[in-house]
Amino acid sequence: MFTRRTIAAGLGLSLAARPALADATTLVPPSQVPASQVPLQAASGGATADQPLLVLDASLDEDARMTVPVMINGQGPFEFAVDTGADRSVLTPGLVERLALPPGPEIIVHGVSGSVTSSTVRVAALRTGDARLSDVVLPVLPYERVGGDGLLGVDILDGRDVVMDFVKKQLEVRRSQPMRDMVRAAREISILADQKFGRLTLADSRIAGARSLAFIDSGGGVSIGNMALARAIAARRRRSPDQARPARLLTAGGEMQLGEFRIVPSIVLGDLRITNIPMAFADLHIFDVWALNNRPAALLGVDVLRLFARVELDFGAGRVLFRLGQAGGLTPPAWNA
Repeated sequence: MFTRRTIAAGLGLSLAARPALADATTLVPPSQVPASQVPLQAASGGATADQPLLVLDASLDEDARMTVPVMINGQGPFEFAVDTGADRSVLTPGLVERLALPPGPEIIVHGVSGSVTSSTVRVAALRTGDARLSDVVLPVLPYERVGGDGLLGVDILDGRDVVMDFVKKQLEVRRSQPMRDMVRAAREISILADQKFGRLTLADSRIAGARSLAFIDSGGGVSIGNMALARAIAARRRRSPDQARPARLLTAGGEMQLGEFRIVPSIVLGDLRITNIPMAFADLHIFDVWALNNRPAALLGVDVLRLFARVELDFGAGRVLFRLGQAGGLTPPAWNA
């Protein structure tokens, strides 16, 4: 089992961040990988064929998962995670059975790595704080895909401020703070964000120097770029080493996705600059759904968010606020203010 720090050392690069991929990476000898499953770059010289295949667990581990109390039809509270990469809020079968919720129609649910046909239930009222959904039909997914009683998706986050405090290990969903920038602390950096596909998108972003769309994905344990971004990075580093490794991604649903892995030298988000970030690359199903396979794009997961003491995702004000500091012994990232 390789930690993120071990991988970085093997690639000949320094690492300024906590090993957020610890216990999430394994090596598969090339003799165990069918030729049809070797990524294209491995066959074309971008990564040598004798390199072991990295297997990255892109799901969110229990240590990184924070939850908020949720009331359903006046009962609870139940513990839900907030997943800004999910279109819909989701329940688990055990909770559905406990509450005896009436069934709804089957629907197709699109996830990061694929789509599934899901049963649904009808919910009269779902509430956390002052955020509320009324008379909705919600998908039901297995516990292993959710990791708690349920997930809160972007359907309940419109006009809300999601506060992720990694020092206190607390998660809060509250009303938007449109005047928050006027009283911003000295160690806070505010970045404007648009909403695309219902998600907060940091449009003014560059990953390894390549202009890219960057989506905040609080439900993903590993940051993932599409292959259009991988090609853009490789093109910019044509005259310098670009040590990509063939990889497969294991998601919360258990699906395996072919791609590659590299240490990204810098991610620039507005006035914020983070250095030496491990990132996976693959043409995920969700990029196809969003018609973004030909445009550089990335999902920034909890591995990046946890580099900060606190992160606020304000859907109402259209901004993301990063508070610098040490969360869990992290080395502070490089930054410009």
